[in-house]
Amino acid sequence: MNMKKTILIGLALFFLRGLVIAQTGLFLPPALEGEIPWDLKALSDAPDFEWLNQSDSVWSLIYTGEEYEGKVTEVFAYYASPATIGGKNAEIGDYPGIVLVHGGGGTAFRIWVKEWAERGYAAIAMDLGGDQPLPNDQQEKVWGSKRARMEAGGPKQNDEYKFYRLGEDFTAQWQYHSVSNIVRAHSLIRSFPDVNADKTALTGISWGGYLTNLVAGVDHRFAAAVPVYGCGFLQEGSAWDKQFDSLGVAETQRWVELWDPSSYVGNASLPMLFVNGTNDFAYFVENWQKTANLAKNSRFTLIPEMKHSHPHGAAPEEIYRFISTTLENKSEFISSIKLKEKGDKAKYSISHASEEVYLAYTEDTKRSPERKWELVPLDKAKGKVTVPSDAKLWYIYWVDDSGNRRSSEVKGWE
Repeated sequence: MNMKKTILIGLALFFLRGLVIAQTGLFLPPALEGEIPWDLKALSDAPDFEWLNQSDSVWSLIYTGEEYEGKVTEVFAYYASPATIGGKNAEIGDYPGIVLVHGGGGTAFRIWVKEWAERGYAAIAMDLGGDQPLPNDQQEKVWGSKRARMEAGGPKQNDEYKFYRLGEDFTAQWQYHSVSNIVRAHSLIRSFPDVNADKTALTGISWGGYLTNLVAGVDHRFAAAVPVYGCGFLQEGSAWDKQFDSLGVAETQRWVELWDPSSYVGNASLPMLFVNGTNDFAYFVENWQKTANLAKNSRFTLIPEMKHSHPHGAAPEEIYRFISTTLENKSEFISSIKLKEKGDKAKYSISHASEEVYLAYTEDTKRSPERKWELVPLDKAKGKVTVPSDAKLWYIYWVDDSGNRRSSEVKGWE
C-alpha cells in the first residue's frame, strides 16, 4: 500500500510539474525544485507597473517585485522601442524583445535600451540593487551609474547580500530578488502589445552575465541568451576568492548549490553565446569554459585581452548578430569548427571562416588575469597545427565571413 501511495504521489507531482511548465514556461533545475520558493506562476504573469515618464525617447517605469523586510518592493526600469524613439518602422510593431542585465556597480542604463531600440528591438533594463538612476543630465558619462536608493527598493547589490545572507530567509538574498526581477521584466515586456512574445532574448554583463546563466536555467520562454564575462565555478578561482575563504567549506558548498551558475545553466536548452576575454580579472577562462560546456546549445567568443566594463561588455557586434540571427532563424551565425587532438597535433576545419584564423595559447602558470597569451596566424581555415608543448591553455580563434569573432573550446584546463 505504501509503495502504491508513493508511486501515485510521484505521478501526481510529475504531472503537476508538467502543468506548471505548460502554463508558465518556467521551471527550475531538478536539484533546486522545492528548494527556492519562487512562485513560478506569479513570475510568468506581467507584474503591476506604472509609467514614470513617457515624454522622452526612452521611457521609465516601476514594477512590482518580491517582498523584502516585510514590504513589497518596487523595481525601476528603462524601456525603449522603435516606437518610442520614432524610428522608421514605428508603425509596424511586432518588435523582438530584449532584456538587459547590468553588472556590479551598474544600474538600469538608458543608453543601452536606446541602442537596442535603434536596432529594432523593444528593450527593457532594470536596476537590481533597489536603486533608481539619476536623470541623464546628472550623469557624468553616457554609461553613468549614479543612482539613489528607492524607498521600496530590494537588497543592495553588494557582497553582504550576494554571499553572506545564506542563513536568512530567501527574501534577504540578492540573487533571489535579481532572478525574480529579471523574469518579471521579461513577463512585462512580453505583455506589451507591440512586442512579439515569441521572439525575446536576454543578455547581461559581468554580474549581469552571471545572472543571465541563472535565468536561462529557469525562464524557458527566451529564444536566445548571451552572458558576457559572467560564469560559474566561482569558488574554484575568481575575483571573489576572499569571500569564499571567509564563508568556509560548508557555506561555500551551500552557496554553489543555490546560486552558482553551474547549478542552473545545464537546465537551459536555448541557444547561448558565451563571451569573455582571455585576461578577465573577475571570471577566469577555465571556469568560463566549464560553464559554457554545461549548456546544451552553446557557442564561444573568447576575445584576446577584452577589457572589462559595461561599455566594453555591450560593444561586441557578435551579441547583436547572434541574437538577431537566432530570433529570425537566419544563417549569418552558422560558422562552426571541427577539432580533433592527437598528442601535440590538432586537426581543425572551420566553416564560413574569413582569412583570419589563429592559434591562441598561453604558457603562463600565473593566475588567469595575469597570463600572457600568444596569437599565431594560421594560413587556412582547414589544416593541422602543432600546439607548443608548454602550452597550458589553447584554442582556435577566427573571424567568420560575417565579421563575427569566434573560438573553439579552450583546451588544457582539465
